[in-house]
Amino acid sequence: MAVCFFNNDYENKYSCEYDIKQNGIEVIVDYEIDDEIESDSNGVKSFGINTKFNERDILIIDYKNKINYLLKEACYNGHSEVSGTPDDSYKTKFFSNYYFKDKNYDKLANLKSNPKIKKIKVYSNIINEFIGHPSLYEESLNDELVIKLKKNTIKQNISIEKNNIKNLVISDDWSHVHSYKNNDIKIKLNGYVEIEVSRRINYYDVYDYIRELMVYIQLLRPDKMIINKISVCIDDVYYEYCLPIKELKYNDSYVEKSTNDNFLIFLPKCYDLIPLRNSKTEVRNIPYIIFNTSRSLEDNFLTFYRFIECYYKKQKIKGIVNNFISYSLENNYKKSKVMTECEKEKLCQEIISLRNHYTHSGYYIKNHSLKIKFKKIGKKANPKNYTENNVDFDWIYKKTKILYDIVIDIIFRNMLEIEDYNFKRHF
Repeated sequence: MAVCFFNNDYENKYSCEYDIKQNGIEVIVDYEIDDEIESDSNGVKSFGINTKFNERDILIIDYKNKINYLLKEACYNGHSEVSGTPDDSYKTKFFSNYYFKDKNYDKLANLKSNPKIKKIKVYSNIINEFIGHPSLYEESLNDELVIKLKKNTIKQNISIEKNNIKNLVISDDWSHVHSYKNNDIKIKLNGYVEIEVSRRINYYDVYDYIRELMVYIQLLRPDKMIINKISVCIDDVYYEYCLPIKELKYNDSYVEKSTNDNFLIFLPKCYDLIPLRNSKTEVRNIPYIIFNTSRSLEDNFLTFYRFIECYYKKQKIKGIVNNFISYSLENNYKKSKVMTECEKEKLCQEIISLRNHYTHSGYYIKNHSLKIKFKKIGKKANPKNYTENNVDFDWIYKKTKILYDIVIDIIFRNMLEIEDYNFKRHF
């Protein structure tokens, strides 16, 4: 069983058990939290479902497993009485989404209550696919195989100087385990991107910077990035840091790059042209378009529609404020090049009519029939108006896929200024 301490109070030690979950750590402490409730004038303590307990930092020291954790702002998560024991003790449960881990508990104990982070190092195997293995040297000779691992690897620095990012460092490091018992040597090569910020940030803001990096790599090689580890630099000391990050739908098969741009060219281009943090609305919506989603087909349709609307309305191009769907079909949908003007007009009004129905009447379409309306001629209805009687899943899907293709084209061609791209991912 491990032991823990609250808020740098090392005079009081508590036995505890902990469980690492996908989104944080749950720790059950031999501690009676009711003692924190103040008594009224009659000496009576009142505890109810609305009782609030202070959040706290909890240092967990696990001697058996030789690892230690520092939970930040752990919140009360329930308690229970353990009867049948000599002291009928109480156990209190706490939970935290954010925590540091290290083999040296002194490092964790010396962290300030609100540590400021200067660098964020994100480890992922996909980085090695972009840069190779800078720390590895391998040479095959006639009578031997020479493998060398550099302790000081070549680091590639990219200056950003924008949106509180000073620069990026891209490289790899390595670790090894030598087992004499099994006659085995295991070497792990770890590619990483290190983000150095201009102004130090709080630990709970790290997610935004990691999410931003994930978006850019997702655009270059969709569904290939799994984060192996995150470490942060605080006062020139590195700590492993854990926080909840939404997982990607990992694609185990080979995925080509979306563009021929080198990783070291593509990444700074993204930071420059589509900065996610503190950005315009249309840029902030990119993650909801290119990451995993549990949205329905109808929700996706509206998400893509709003993205196009927001993007083109903010461009303030003369004459397209109210005709952005028509304009985007003409300029961002490649298949429109082989369509007649009549076909494009019809497709445009089908998309607009479907959007209007969803917005004003909800997702249910009675009898699969949808009125397709064109612009009025004066005060009269347009004679081109008609009713589409085959608005089934396939019909809606085709319209949604068209909007998705338009959105991806806007991101690559309009925002990133990349004409030749091949983003192979489905919504």
